Amino acid sequence: MRILGDQQHEQHQRQQLEHQQQQQEPTSSATATTATSGLILPRSFQDSPEQQAVNAFFSNYILIPRHPHSRRGYLEVLLPLYRNTRPDSLLSSATSAIALAVGGGSPSTRHFRDLSVTYFGKALVKTSRAIRDPVESVKDETLMSVLLLSFYERVLGKSESKTISGVHDTGAVALVKHRGKENGQSQLSAQLLLAVQTQVVDHCIRTSSPFSKTSADLDSFRPTNFENAASRLTSLSAQVSDLLAVANPALRNYNQMPSREQLNSILDHATEVEAQVATWPHTVPDDWFWKPSRTFDGLASHESKLYVYNRRVDVYPDVWVASIWNSYRTTMLMIQYTILQTLGFMGFGRTAARVDTAINTVQALADDICGSVPFHLGTKTFGGPADRKEVRYPCADGVRGGPSDDYRKSAAGLGGWFVLEPLKTAARAISMREGQKEWMVKQIERVQRIYTIKKPIEDPTSEMPSPMCPGGR
Repeated sequence: MRILGDQQHEQHQRQQLEHQQQQQEPTSSATATTATSGLILPRSFQDSPEQQAVNAFFSNYILIPRHPHSRRGYLEVLLPLYRNTRPDSLLSSATSAIALAVGGGSPSTRHFRDLSVTYFGKALVKTSRAIRDPVESVKDETLMSVLLLSFYERVLGKSESKTISGVHDTGAVALVKHRGKENGQSQLSAQLLLAVQTQVVDHCIRTSSPFSKTSADLDSFRPTNFENAASRLTSLSAQVSDLLAVANPALRNYNQMPSREQLNSILDHATEVEAQVATWPHTVPDDWFWKPSRTFDGLASHESKLYVYNRRVDVYPDVWVASIWNSYRTTMLMIQYTILQTLGFMGFGRTAARVDTAINTVQALADDICGSVPFHLGTKTFGGPADRKEVRYPCADGVRGGPSDDYRKSAAGLGGWFVLEPLKTAARAISMREGQKEWMVKQIERVQRIYTIKKPIEDPTSEMPSPMCPGGR
């Protein structure tokens, strides 16, 4: 085990953590210690880029508390697996790869991403060995590693504006089937299975592939006693992939117009899926709903226009809850776009009332996404994923002491990744309030600048993003 046992080493390790974090970002000492209070990171960190990156990865992304209903990924259960693994293990290499990729999001650490490729290659070789080993292939550590490799592919894909293959998602499904039901009944295994489902749904939506073909492979392995708000949204969103798998080939076939029968079928299907997904907000915990904030009221007029749209600043319990709300909005937007495309083929004149309803829904969803941008980004305009004390973040009216340190760190590290895809999806709308699309495009460019994401050659709002994985989560 890589946990230091005596109190002297534990204190020394915490001092190293604080010292390195202060070197990486000019935050207060409170910020550096909050997330690690009472916890010991898996190794004694030194000054190598890999050690620095893993240190920051655990401190800034893994150890920050989050609402239990927002857990739909696997990073929150990484620490108990990682702290007991060998330094030369598959999980160690996969963790180093993603930590370096995420840590390379600022100009001063850009070389981390180059180094991450080396660790990713090592992890691939070790994965190939592990999945052929009858003992290693059924371990949670192996499935976690495959999920981390998929996360790595997403981060690098977004950072370099490359296509995401989804090969690791397919591998994760195969691994779940190989592990069998007997190896998936623990709480940790259930969390990993939910992560696999979330990433597969993401892949299916991005590629307009039917999730129903994969769901049968996963449903029989899912524990019946594990469900939360995030997992319910994932299950509902899976229906959108099945809708797109039918609708997109018909609506985007420029060689043949869809028949009236096809259009009616797609519209009925979209209406049914819309009704199902629209039930989700009625199932979330009471404390999940956002609250308006006047935190930015004191900003100068020109500053306010940079960071706030239409004086809308909404505050959420944490950035994960905010990102899941935006996943819901993105899912609903994709349904509305399908409905509008279908109605367009039918002739807007004969479906005017339905068109107006869809356009009004799109406008409301876009407004909600714009209202979440200050919570995700604050006033940050550059500098990578590290928090900086001069950046302002909103908080609920009446809260003393301002935004919490945990929130600031999570927003600085993850906020841009979380809000990027919702902004891209909303900015694809054909009809919305004047100037709103331009504002959203500027926010997309701000995220690209903060995290040193390469700008795609094509219009960033012309892509077909997915609502499920804004960065990996």
